[in-house]
Amino acid sequence: MPLSLNSRILIAAGVVLIAFLGAASYGIDRSFRATSLTAVHERLKAQIFMLLGLASFDAPGSAPMPAALPDPSLSTPDSGHYAQVFNADGGLVWRSRSMLGFAVQPPAARPPGEFVFEETVSSTDEALFCTSYGVEWETRGKAKPRLYTLQACEGRQSFELQVQGFQRSLWLWFSILTVLLLLIQTAILRWGLTPLRAVAIEVRAIESGRQAAITGEYPRELRPLTRNLNALIAARDTHVQRYRNSLGDLAHSLKTPLAVLRSALEAGRFDADSVHTLQEQVAQIDDTVRYQLQRAATVGRNAFAPPVEVAPMVERIAGSLRKVYHARQLTIDAEVEVGTRFFGDQGDLMEVVGNLSDNACKWARSRVGIRAHGLPLRPGQRRQALEVIVEDDGPGMPPHLVERALRRGGRLDESAEGHGIGLSVVRDVIETGYGGLLSIDGTPNGTTVRAVFEFD
Repeated sequence: MPLSLNSRILIAAGVVLIAFLGAASYGIDRSFRATSLTAVHERLKAQIFMLLGLASFDAPGSAPMPAALPDPSLSTPDSGHYAQVFNADGGLVWRSRSMLGFAVQPPAARPPGEFVFEETVSSTDEALFCTSYGVEWETRGKAKPRLYTLQACEGRQSFELQVQGFQRSLWLWFSILTVLLLLIQTAILRWGLTPLRAVAIEVRAIESGRQAAITGEYPRELRPLTRNLNALIAARDTHVQRYRNSLGDLAHSLKTPLAVLRSALEAGRFDADSVHTLQEQVAQIDDTVRYQLQRAATVGRNAFAPPVEVAPMVERIAGSLRKVYHARQLTIDAEVEVGTRFFGDQGDLMEVVGNLSDNACKWARSRVGIRAHGLPLRPGQRRQALEVIVEDDGPGMPPHLVERALRRGGRLDESAEGHGIGLSVVRDVIETGYGGLLSIDGTPNGTTVRAVFEFD
């Protein structure tokens, strides 16, 4: 089972935090060790300078250093601080009292005036840090100065104890800091993911039927999700309601024609009037079934529908109509703004444009125009509404007949082909399926039909 978002983020943040603090503590530890080592070197250099200030190599046979040294650790056996002086041949000239009972190997010959810091081991296997310094000493009565090497040493144990104490303190505080940061991150994540949990609760409530849509106020990152979920739920409810209404209307519309057919069949007379009546009722049933099926099949707007390019579809419809009405030599112009897109079912757009264009061709004298373009975005709107305009230069539709033409079966001229359901289906697709608007403007010089599709 996949881990929850909370667990994923916590694990990832914990791993990153531990790795970061581990790397930081390692870096701090190395830095402290280097700083402590530098401090040891500086202390040993200071001891050498002190010994140089006290040394006296002028009188042969006299003590090169005073018996009492300013640093008492050099006079205390096994104190961890040691010093000695060698001549040019490596012979021991002097050593501190703290070196009682063991010896340190003399350093290698070095040029005078150069400090050499190194690690070594005493004769008792004690690890030491040592700094050596060569000096040329001019004595009275000697033409040539003598070369001496001064060496100051310090036991490594105190250094290691200092580093270990710092490491324990460092890891303790870093461990406490890691736990605190993880607890803070957990609290922040729980607070940050609260809107997601709230959405999940609302979705479960919708599934169980306790509410119809997501109603909470959520951060802007979640608003597209909640808006699209609500749109999906609304589309589902609209489709279900449309199917229910269509089935109910179909059942109601078929009652009368079926009753007439039943009466005619029970009468047993099939003269010319009866046959005509039967034909009329069968045609009415056919019209009703076609209309309700088309109405129920309307898909409507869909928040997740991929965009459909309008220009190729409109041009295809215009090309088909040019062939159908070739004998009348109609001029059919199609003009679609570049980049115009339809966010819905392709069949719905073909139904609307096809019906409106076909009606225009039936009534046009010489010209039909089909235009489509996107409308400017309104505040809060994500997708442009689509406007389709179909014009013809026919006799025009009087304003008082517009509503009649939009009703199912409404036909202004019984001699024209068709069943009178085209405009009503178009109106239902636009207004019910897409929340848009269908308007008809008729003048003596022609008719203009405007269809506006809304997608938000």
